[in-house]
Parts: sequence; structure tokens; C-alpha cells
Amino acid sequence: MVALVFAFLTIAHAEYRAFELVITNAATGQERVVISTLDPNQYRGYYPVAVEEKVTYRSTWKCKGNTSLKPVCSKPDLAPSPKTPAPAPTSLDQKSKS
Repeated sequence: MVALVFAFLTIAHAEYRAFELVITNAATGQERVVISTLDPNQYRGYYPVAVEEKVTYRSTWKCKGNTSLKPVCSKPDLAPSPKTPAPAPTSLDQKSKS
């Protein structure tokens, strides 16, 4: 039984979510951007945030793999990847003439 649990743990894949947080001071209008593994509510509970500051997230993404003692993964490039155009559809009339 112990061997089965150990085998499962060695092949298990971990992932976590990263957040690009925007912290805005309502009084001054100043903004700062923070990359964190904490969502806006968790961030406010863990770090000192002034009452007049609002914490929201601008974007979020998944970080895959072992996360222990590593910095938050980079935000993936969201540019669309070039795709190969699909072949033109063949009509039934063209197929029957062949």
C-alpha cells in the first residue's frame, strides 16, 4: 500500500495559478502591479494593504510543474500562433467527376 501511494506521488503533476494584481490607491490614483500566487482577497489578507487601496487582478494563468522554492512562472505569450490554412473543401460535384 505504501509503495502504491509513493508511486502515485512521484507521477502526480502539480500546477498553480498566478495572478497579475493591480493595487490602486483611491485617494492618490497611484497604481502598482504585483505578480503573485495569491488572488486579490488572499493578497489583502496576507500583505498589508491600505484601506483606501483596491486590489484587483488584470490577468491570470497556470503555472505547471513542481512549484516548491521557485519564483512565479512568467506570463505566457498571448499572441496568436500562426496556423496553417485549412485545405479548401471539395464539393460533391468535383468528387463525382473524378
